[in-house]
Amino acid sequence: MKHTFSIIDLIFPEKCPFCGRITAAQELYSAGSCKNCREELITYKTADELPHEALEKVLKLYVPMRYSGNAKKAMLRYKFGQEEWLSESFSRIMHNYLTSNGAYEDIDLITCVPVSPKRFAGRGYDQSRLIARKLSEYSGRPFRDLLKRNDRAKTAVFTSSENFAERASEKRFEAADTELLLFGSRVLLVDDIFTTGSTLNECAGILLGRGAMYVNAACMMSGRQDIYDAPLEETA
Repeated sequence: MKHTFSIIDLIFPEKCPFCGRITAAQELYSAGSCKNCREELITYKTADELPHEALEKVLKLYVPMRYSGNAKKAMLRYKFGQEEWLSESFSRIMHNYLTSNGAYEDIDLITCVPVSPKRFAGRGYDQSRLIARKLSEYSGRPFRDLLKRNDRAKTAVFTSSENFAERASEKRFEAADTELLLFGSRVLLVDDIFTTGSTLNECAGILLGRGAMYVNAACMMSGRQDIYDAPLEETA
């Protein structure tokens, strides 16, 4: 999609969503953040360098950012501060990261981990779906809602590895369509934060059970120590 910039954009540049530095609109549109934040917050590790031991059913995992500092603050504003506009920066950062790793060459379609109806009602949008839809727009790969929340599941919020067993045993998702068939499809599953891996495993397992060839996952951030040299932080 072509983006045009007015003289106002040049005279009154926008601010980086992470640090608040004045940043030209062209830079924000193309990169999602200012140059300083790209150097400080984004880690361009390849998917093959990221850990697989927590993800039994995901072939590759793409995680461009640490869940700490200004990145964490921006994610919390996006999820709980009604700042829906941040999807533009997050999706552009993820798109550039996926492109730099050749990720689009390995997938046929894009889907996302769906938010619960309660969360959607309170937030007004599904944060992972917004990013996934924009990735589809940028890449030309089709987006499909392949998953939905299991209405019979408990609504407890799990936030750390301490309750991993309970989270892993809870069937929180199911196929969006009872007749869904994905034979031979290579799927990219989008979520916001990678923590224990139980959500990605459960969702990937459903897609594989419906015939997907394999499932790759893309999460904006993670605080896992086995990915980054940063203290483990619980998600909100």
